[in-house]
Amino acid sequence: MTEVCTHEGVALSTASRWVSERAMVPTMKNSKWTAEAKLNAVIQSASLNEEELGAFLRKEGLHSHQLAAWRAEILAALSPISRKPNAIKDNRDQRIRELEQDIHRKDKALAEASALLILQKKVNLIWGNKSEDEK
Repeated sequence: MTEVCTHEGVALSTASRWVSERAMVPTMKNSKWTAEAKLNAVIQSASLNEEELGAFLRKEGLHSHQLAAWRAEILAALSPISRKPNAIKDNRDQRIRELEQDIHRKDKALAEASALLILQKKVNLIWGNKSEDEK
């Protein structure tokens, strides 16, 4: 910079001031933008005309496709989730509920039978098998 200043006949302090005034402020990369910052950028850019939008994008270090993607993300997040109306229940829903209840009932019965078998084995170990006593 000193070479350019001496060659052009401009004071170094003046050139330094010009550079600091014209230097772009470091901008956040796309990955460092918070959700709130993205929302604010979309809101601020919504009412700008083409020239103002270009200046805004340059100032923020953004590209128009990033802004468009953020706008699409916001709209997708705000759109209602498509759900089945409760009035239109499928026969499969009732059948699934019945099968789940049946599985739950059978699991309980299996656990009870398993516990009884374990208790019966322990009783046989402690007091011996009745069929051996009878012989």
